[in-house]
Amino acid sequence: MAYKILTTSSSFGKVDPAPLALLETEGFEVTVNPYGRKLTVEESKEILNGYDGLIAGTEALNDEVLSAAASLKYLCRLGAGIDNVDFEAAKKLNITVENTPSAHVDGVAELTLGGILSCLRNIANAHTNITNGIWEKPMGSLLKGKTVGIIGLGRVGCRLVELMSPFKVKVLAFDLYQNTEFAEKHNVTYVAMDQLISTSDIITIHTPYSPEAKHMVNAEFFSKAKRSLCLVNASRGGLVDEDALLDFLKSNSAASAYIDTFEEEPYAGPLSKIKNCTLTPHIGSYASEVRVNMEMEAAQNVINYFKKK
Repeated sequence: MAYKILTTSSSFGKVDPAPLALLETEGFEVTVNPYGRKLTVEESKEILNGYDGLIAGTEALNDEVLSAAASLKYLCRLGAGIDNVDFEAAKKLNITVENTPSAHVDGVAELTLGGILSCLRNIANAHTNITNGIWEKPMGSLLKGKTVGIIGLGRVGCRLVELMSPFKVKVLAFDLYQNTEFAEKHNVTYVAMDQLISTSDIITIHTPYSPEAKHMVNAEFFSKAKRSLCLVNASRGGLVDEDALLDFLKSNSAASAYIDTFEEEPYAGPLSKIKNCTLTPHIGSYASEVRVNMEMEAAQNVINYFKKK
């Protein structure tokens, strides 16, 4: 009897059917997300029953959901972030959990660089003005020569450092686990968090979400920052206190932000109404090459797990 696999990422197999074809060729019976969007808890509980494996998106996979999946043995989170998975519940239910930690790196790093440049040169705002019939030339600033603070110098943070090399920026980093070899090679200086906040022109976040990290960027954080700070979060929602960010941006017209991930998604809050904040709908991995690599990696993870059994 073939193992039954469910994919709940809304875009799985859409860019390229190869990941689906790979699973089917290996004898798996695959069902794709019938809703074409992020599932609710109730939808997940209803749909998961009867499946042996899951390739998951960003939907909540808590104790309630996993307990309803009586046949589930394996879960692969499509992407690096796994804060939507209740690991204690998975362990209790003997569900193996993995992710795809590498495939997204180029996509998120390049998007972060794009967000920085858009903020510094007011690209998104200038576009909106033209579409609204306003011909106005906003004065921006260069990335060249700026001090960039990176919170979390992991895979994405390191790739961003490489991408910024031609811009002759000064790079500061804060991370509990220091990659000293990379830092020395690329002239990155590790500093304390307060020093990074107070001296950086641009701060970009590349850390995983955890309850301890919730709202790590908050009102106190902004009180220490430059009034002209450009803040970028293409990491995880919930790391930034969105109310504090709104207050900071409204109080400092020279400040800017680019946000790709939100505490609640889809996002429809007040940050979408101010000119010095650019928003995108969680698209860090939404480059065709990245999606195919992620999905092929997830498919191979499924194959490896069940073939061992």
